[in-house]
Amino acid sequence: MSMLVKACKVPFIHVGNQVVSELGPIVQFVKAKGHSLSDGLDEVQKAEMKAYMELVNNMLLTAELYLQWCDDVTVEEITHPRYGSPYPWPLNRILSYQKQWEIRRKMKAIGWAGKSLEQVLEDVDQCCQALSQRLGTQPYFFNKHPTELDALVFGHLFTILTTQLTSDELCEKVKNYSNLIAFCRRIEQQYFEGRLTLARP
Repeated sequence: MSMLVKACKVPFIHVGNQVVSELGPIVQFVKAKGHSLSDGLDEVQKAEMKAYMELVNNMLLTAELYLQWCDDVTVEEITHPRYGSPYPWPLNRILSYQKQWEIRRKMKAIGWAGKSLEQVLEDVDQCCQALSQRLGTQPYFFNKHPTELDALVFGHLFTILTTQLTSDELCEKVKNYSNLIAFCRRIEQQYFEGRLTLARP
C-alpha cells in the first residue's frame, strides 16, 4: 500500500493519479465530473437527506468511535493492536495512544465522555429506528436509486455488522431492524457482487 493511500481517510477513491478521501470530497469530485447521486431529488428531499446524513454522522459515527476508543476493554484487546499493527514498536503504541487521546478529547468536547455504554447503545437504537422508519419498505432511502445517504448508511451499518468488537451489543442493536439488514444485503449484492462478507443472521 502506498504512503499516499495510507495517509487517506476512508472511504477513498483512486482515479488515475488522484486519490480523493472522505464522503464529502468524493461527492464533490464526482459532481465536478458531471454526476450526482441526488440529481433526482427536489430541494425538500435534498434537505431531508442532509438532515439524515447529519444524524448518521452525529450518532453512528460517534458511537463507533466511542466504542473503539473509550471502552477500555475494546481499546486494549482490539483497537490498540489493530490501529498500531502497520507500525513498528514503539511507534505502534505511541500513535495508538495519541489517537485515543484525540478521540477522547473530541468525546469530551461533544458531551459524550460521560456517557455510559448503555446510553451510547440507546442513541444508536434511536438512530436506527429513525433510519428504519425513513427507509420503510423502499429499496433505498429516496426513490428507486441510491443517494449519498444510502452510501453513508451502508458504510456505517456494514462496518458495525462486520467489525469484531469485544461485545456484540452494537451489532445486535442494528440487527433489530430487519429492513436495515435487507438494505445492507441488497447494496452488498448489487454493488459489490457479494465480495463483502455480511453474515446471515
